Amino acid sequence: MKNKFILPALLLLPVFVMSQKVDWKKINSYPPDKVLLGGERRPTQVLLLGTFHFGYPNLDGHKTDSSLYVDVKSAQRQREIEELAEVIERFRPTRVYVESGDQSRIDSLYNEYRQGHYQLGRNEIYQIGFRVAGHLNHSKLYAVDAWPFSGEFSDQYKWIDSLWNFSAPVDSARDKYWAKKYKEWYTSNDSLKLRLTMLENFLFMAEPATLQRMHGHYVASGFSTKPLSAHDGGQQGPDILSIWWYNRNLRIFNKILRTRPTAEDRIVVLFGNGHMPILRQCFYSSPEFQIVELKSLLKK
Repeated sequence: MKNKFILPALLLLPVFVMSQKVDWKKINSYPPDKVLLGGERRPTQVLLLGTFHFGYPNLDGHKTDSSLYVDVKSAQRQREIEELAEVIERFRPTRVYVESGDQSRIDSLYNEYRQGHYQLGRNEIYQIGFRVAGHLNHSKLYAVDAWPFSGEFSDQYKWIDSLWNFSAPVDSARDKYWAKKYKEWYTSNDSLKLRLTMLENFLFMAEPATLQRMHGHYVASGFSTKPLSAHDGGQQGPDILSIWWYNRNLRIFNKILRTRPTAEDRIVVLFGNGHMPILRQCFYSSPEFQIVELKSLLKK
């Protein structure tokens, strides 16, 4: 009679654990920058400032309820903006880049401000950009917002319009679920803004988790989750995102490059925080720039 309690033969064999020897010292001894930054070109330091829109134009997908607006013109908020400006100025920026495509208008208003003839409006370009540039006696700000490929060539390439069909979600259940969750998160952020100082708001927006999940909204809807065997193409979401949102931010990065900042420059890039994940990837990856974190400028 067979013994029911005999263990399977494989369990009786000795167990040999193969140790994996890795020479991390050797791996880390030759970083990319040993070559890339070993020439005559030195990186430009950049401070990325992701912001909410102080004037609440509500042009984005999420519309902030008016009861949750931050009144940046109030006396308390003005003191907080001055505190934020003071921290930014510790970076000693030589150039300030802002989310506008109208250089002549920025030039005109900034010149009026420097002459004492323009009272700062609510927009973050004025409240932070003009304020910091003015304190440091900059001659100008750089308007580097860009129109994406999908906008510039929509008349020339009629097929672009066929990609934008928001009335028919690609994956209704997925899109609706994440739209609801993101609305909850954005609304909670709107409430949080009222409880944080302006400096704290900018530190919160610069947190990696905030940037990660903010960008996550762009890939959590509009994409097809149908099986790969489906014959509908299923690529509208990636196509739209690449010629619209990714393209716009790459063009912004390119416009900054076209101003030819040098190693002696220290540049501030002030844009809506939704832009920051892609812009940050560009600046982080490029050997031409070195990112300086806002929190590194705080007094110990």
